[in-house]
Amino acid sequence: MVVWFAPLARTTMVEHCQRAYPNEGCGILVGQQGKAGWMVFQSLPVPNQNTERPNDRFEIAPQDFLRAERQARLKGWEVIGFFHSHPDVPPYPSATDAQFAWSNFLTVIVGVFGGQQVRVRSHLFDGQQFHELPTFTLLHGSPTDALSSLLREAEQLDLMDEVEPFITLQTLQRLRELEPGRALLVRFNYEPALANFSRILTGEHDLLLLQWNEEGAWELLLRTREVTKELQPLR
Repeated sequence: MVVWFAPLARTTMVEHCQRAYPNEGCGILVGQQGKAGWMVFQSLPVPNQNTERPNDRFEIAPQDFLRAERQARLKGWEVIGFFHSHPDVPPYPSATDAQFAWSNFLTVIVGVFGGQQVRVRSHLFDGQQFHELPTFTLLHGSPTDALSSLLREAEQLDLMDEVEPFITLQTLQRLRELEPGRALLVRFNYEPALANFSRILTGEHDLLLLQWNEEGAWELLLRTREVTKELQPLR
């Protein structure tokens, strides 16, 4: 199970937490849950109601939650979790977070360091303990069950810490070796390589997924198309 953020949802959440620094920022996450994981379509910042210890505690007003719930339902979504920040503290749940966490709702924590640098981590509370979930920003594709299946079965090409033109050349080579219908997941952290992938994707390949993970890596899921033979006229 994974957590995907729409780009604007992640940006809204992070910028709110940066503005709240050195206090904790907080808000509500709206989206959908499926077998593949959680898709966060909106992050709704709300005021931190804890005025006694705002630097290491947060509180969300009931009326803010009800307002978010109504807005979500109008769009066919639902409240799927909450976010808050840890000023100058790593983004992992504290004992206090466990006391107030809701079971089966996402707890997303934004570590804000010096008011600028951030780290985002997603967690799920099962009633007794937290479990960390992989977190991605989804730039292309839809988090469907079929896509999750392809991700599990895809061949892996790890090009972390490599640079151009090695990244595109290696990707092209592996695509040529793929059987029709097979998928390839390419992982790299050299952002300029993104601009070159438009030249790689010919009519023989489909880009199914483009996402960025919180470890600073880009991931592309590519699939070779099935070859269809044209019918020959009868002679």
